Amino acid sequence: MRALPGPLPSSLVPVQSGKMTAVLVARAFTASVAIMLALAAGGCAHLFPSGSAHQRLHRFRSGQCRPGDPLDGVYLPHRLIVKKRCVTVTGRVDCVHREPDGDVHIEVQLSRHYRHLLTHANAFQRCPGHPGPHLLVEIIPQKGDLPFPDNSATRAGFVTPKAPKPGQRIKITGPYVWDTNALHDLIYPGKRVANWAEVHPAWNVTVLTRRHGRHR
Repeated sequence: MRALPGPLPSSLVPVQSGKMTAVLVARAFTASVAIMLALAAGGCAHLFPSGSAHQRLHRFRSGQCRPGDPLDGVYLPHRLIVKKRCVTVTGRVDCVHREPDGDVHIEVQLSRHYRHLLTHANAFQRCPGHPGPHLLVEIIPQKGDLPFPDNSATRAGFVTPKAPKPGQRIKITGPYVWDTNALHDLIYPGKRVANWAEVHPAWNVTVLTRRHGRHR
């Protein structure tokens, strides 16, 4: 299935050790299960998204909250618990990778002021060379493809942000949620990984320059 338009730069793809390869295989299996759930949950109507092809999309600024349902544009939104409708946080990007459902996952080492937002399960959000914990930030695709047509920023009426690069300091705005997805147990068997904290979907991702100060 097609994700974001065009390939990601090579700097966004983490080095795959044997352990990381096993995690990616598990993620692929998890995605296949999610595909079946998406089809079962939505039926035929789920395969033919509604909405105008000429819908005008809004580009959100840093710190600007989207009105309405904060989970608009997210597929299977019942798996997420909205803890805060809108937050803006800062941190350093440790790694970026694209998932089979089209989302771009950003593992963010939060600035100290925002680390209270992390849960115990965020310790399992890791990158090669960066053990974490990380806040998971998810950028949804501009337009979802089968079997995830609902996974679409266009359906929610906004321009999805561009993915940052590892090492950059960023400011993120979006809903603060806990992911309850039990399918994560397939990736981390025997671990309690439910309810890790995310910003999902990200409405704005702004790369900070040095004049904004150091990461701390």
